[in-house]
Amino acid sequence: RDLHSFPTRRSSDLGAIAVAAAAVISTSPVVAETTLTTVTALQQTNILAKSYLKTFVGAVNAQGKGNVQMKYLGGQEVVPPRKAASALKRGQFDVLSAPTAYYIGTVPEGYGLLAANKGPRALRANGGFALLQKIYAEKAGAHLLAWGENMTSYNMFLGIKPKMDKDGLPDLRGVKMRATGTYRPLFRALGATTINIKSSEIITAMQRGTVQGFGMTDSSVMAIGLGPVIKYRVQPNFYQTNQVVTVNLASWAKLTKKEKSLLEKVSLEYENTSVKFVEAERLAEEVLVKKQGIIDIQLKGATALKYLDIAHAEIWKELKTRSKYHDQLKPLLYTPGKPDRQMDLGDTRLKN
Repeated sequence: RDLHSFPTRRSSDLGAIAVAAAAVISTSPVVAETTLTTVTALQQTNILAKSYLKTFVGAVNAQGKGNVQMKYLGGQEVVPPRKAASALKRGQFDVLSAPTAYYIGTVPEGYGLLAANKGPRALRANGGFALLQKIYAEKAGAHLLAWGENMTSYNMFLGIKPKMDKDGLPDLRGVKMRATGTYRPLFRALGATTINIKSSEIITAMQRGTVQGFGMTDSSVMAIGLGPVIKYRVQPNFYQTNQVVTVNLASWAKLTKKEKSLLEKVSLEYENTSVKFVEAERLAEEVLVKKQGIIDIQLKGATALKYLDIAHAEIWKELKTRSKYHDQLKPLLYTPGKPDRQMDLGDTRLKN
């Protein structure tokens, strides 16, 4: 059974189908296999989208034969990323893989995942994940299934060399930056003017001078072809990606207990396998970044800590302004004094 469509058949095919069906019925019970349609809000070439397709969709299809399968419809060419959440709610497709930045208007609580210093395993244990599931159901008409690629982090990328302020931080006054809800608070705190454009339009916008920089995960700039328009990368990396998998509530309700159990099992695996997949891709891409000649602006010591403090403080400030759940949610996501999960590169990312 397909939760969205039943393909029409030509009348000439019906006889053959009936014969085949009769043969199957006579030898074995009929097993109804559910097909869930899925979309990625990111470009198909983005490493996070590739990870989702391999480590989640691929795993469901391998483990769910005869039970539940997933059909990938596409990425930004199917639905504009900022409309993907509402399209999911309407039932245009069943499952969405998207950064919570594309949900911020309706689910600002997604901000909390960015600045959290706990991962999905901890949230599932302390009730944070259950609270987020309640919030997504209430506000977005979606069942929160998984938090994938959760140790991927972000960098600021620029086509111009930024001025530095008296504290040694990038001074973005007069600089136009492409930003989603993920980056907007930090960039504005540093003085930038932010512009909303799809990630697929960044190259053209950089070439035309519409923007002079952008934020992006530290594992996809080369994969989506952004290398030639980047001259500088600001270090350290910041945040952890807020990439989530959500299911239309009506579609979730139609699933059997067995189907839900399969998806939940794969979700737990995916929250680990996706981290390893993206880390391997990041390490491979880092070689290409160096070959491209992208120059690192390395903030160090107290300056680096202040940069990260601004990034995280702006996120919590936004969440407090936008969400009645701030005081309940923050302690579940964040432990004061505990190091950020992204302070170190390398093998630490594999420790979920």
